[in-house]
Amino acid sequence: PGRSGYGMAMQAAEKISECRENLARLFGIADPLRIVFTGNATGAINLAVKGLLAPGDHVIISSMEHNAVLRPLKKLEKAGVELDIVKTDADGRVGPEEVAGRIKENTKLLLVTHASNVTGAVNDLAALGRLAKMHKVVFMVDAAQTAGNIPLQAGLMNIDLLAFPGHKGLLGPQGTGGLYIGAGLCLDTLMEGGTG
Repeated sequence: PGRSGYGMAMQAAEKISECRENLARLFGIADPLRIVFTGNATGAINLAVKGLLAPGDHVIISSMEHNAVLRPLKKLEKAGVELDIVKTDADGRVGPEEVAGRIKENTKLLLVTHASNVTGAVNDLAALGRLAKMHKVVFMVDAAQTAGNIPLQAGLMNIDLLAFPGHKGLLGPQGTGGLYIGAGLCLDTLMEGGTG
C-alpha cells in the first residue's frame, strides 16, 4: 500500500484507511489521519514521549505506570527531562488534586495509564483530561489494557496522545499498535529516510 497503483496495493490501502476510520469511531477521534500505526503500544509510547519532550520539560506520571512508560522516561530524565511520579490513592487511582499540585510552569506532559495491568484500577480520564486542558498540558493516555475493552472518547476526554496495542482488546495480530496524535501536535521524528 502506498507504493504502487496495482490492484492488490490499492485494496491494501483501502483496508488501512478502513482500519483508521474504525479506530477513529471507536476512540472518538475526529480525524482518522491523526492515527499512525506502530508495532505495539510500547513503540507508540516511545514515539510520543521521545518526539514531544526536550531537556527542561517537566512530565507527570503516576506510580502505577508500566515499564513501557517508565523506562523511556527514565532515559529522557538522564538527558534533562524532569520526571515527577505521583502516588496513587488507596484504590490505586491517580487523583486530579494530587496531579494539580505537581503542575509547574515547565510542565509539558501528563501521562497516565487508563487501567493498571497489576491492580486493574481504572483512572478517571475525563477529570484528568479537564485538568490538563485547563493548565495547557499535553494529556497522554496509555490504553494498553483498555483499548477495545473500556470505552474511550479522545475528544470528550481531552486526550492529546493515545497509545494502544492491536493484539489485546482490539483482537488484532501480534506486532500491531497505534498512536493517536491530536490536532496541533507535531512530534519530532525518531527515524528518517525513504518517504519519511
